[in-house]
Amino acid sequence: MLFVTLLSPKGKGSEAVNYLKRLKAPQGITLRAVYFTFGRYDGMILFEAPDAKTAMSFVMETGFATDYSVETLTAVPAEEL
Repeated sequence: MLFVTLLSPKGKGSEAVNYLKRLKAPQGITLRAVYFTFGRYDGMILFEAPDAKTAMSFVMETGFATDYSVETLTAVPAEEL
C-alpha cells in the first residue's frame, strides 16, 4: 500500500526539519521520498507499508518525534483503477 503523509509544523522548527532530513524507514516501511513544500503543508513523506496498522505506527512515531500535525492519505496509482 502506498501512503502520502502531509506535515504542518506546530513547533520544534529546525529540529523537526533535521529529523525529516535524516528519516530512516523502520522495518516494514519503504520510504519513497521526503519533500519540503510551500503552501498549506510544509512537508510530505511518500512511503509504502504492508498494511494500515504499520503505516499508522510510522506516522504516529514521526508526528510525535517532530511535533508536526500530520494528515495521511492512501495513494492508488491511476493505472490500477
